[in-house]
Amino acid sequence: MLTAVVAVVAVLGLSACSEDASVAAASTSGAAPTSTSSRTARAWDHAPGARVVVIGDSISGGHGLSAEQAWPELLARSERWQLTNLSCDGAGVLTEGDDDDCGSTYEQLVERAVDLRPAVVLVQASSNDLGQDDDELAGATEQLVAEVHRLLPRARVVGLSAIWNEDAPPAQLATISAALRSAVERDGGTTVDIGQPLRGHAAWMQADDVHPTARGQRAVEAAVRTAFERAHVRF
Repeated sequence: MLTAVVAVVAVLGLSACSEDASVAAASTSGAAPTSTSSRTARAWDHAPGARVVVIGDSISGGHGLSAEQAWPELLARSERWQLTNLSCDGAGVLTEGDDDDCGSTYEQLVERAVDLRPAVVLVQASSNDLGQDDDELAGATEQLVAEVHRLLPRARVVGLSAIWNEDAPPAQLATISAALRSAVERDGGTTVDIGQPLRGHAAWMQADDVHPTARGQRAVEAAVRTAFERAHVRF
C-alpha cells in the first residue's frame, strides 16, 4: 500500500511539474497560458454607433465608384459606425478640392464636421499636397490638427498615411505623411501607417491610374484594419 501511495504522489508531482513548466514556457515566450480566457482578435474597442467623420481626398471618397464601395464605408459598415465621409476630390491640407465637389482644403472640411459632433475624426494624408513646400505643409498640418482640437475638443483624432498607386511612391509622399504624424501625435492623437496596399497591383487601379477599383478599395480597407490592430487604436 505504501508503495502504491508513493507511486501516486510521484505521478501527481510529475503532472504538476509538467504544468508549471508549460506555464513558465508560455511566460518566457510571451504567449498566454492555454487556460486563460481567449483574447479578442480586434485591437480596438468595439464601438457600434460611434459617430465617425473622415477628412480625406478622392481615394478615401471612392472616386469613380459608388459611395458604398469606398474603404471608409466598408469599414464603418462592418463596425456599425455612424459614418460621415467628408472626403473631397482634389483636396489636401494646403490644396483646395475640386470646385464641383467641395472647393475647399481640409481645414474647411473640419469646419463642416462641427455640427456632426463626431467621437472620432479620421484624417488621411493626401498625395494632392505633392509639390507643396515642405515647411509650409508642416505648419499648415499643425494648424489643421489644432483646429480639429479647438472645434471638436472631445473627438479622438486618428491620422492615416497617404496612399499611392501600383508604382513606387514619390519621396515627398513620406514627408506629407510624416507631417501629419508629427502634428497628430504632438496633440495626443494616434497615427497609423497603412503602407501602400495598391503597390504592384495594376489590376486594382481604375483607368486613370490614380484611383483604386472596388477591389483596390477592399485592399485599402484591409490595410487600414491591419494598421489599426498593429497600432492598438482604441475608440
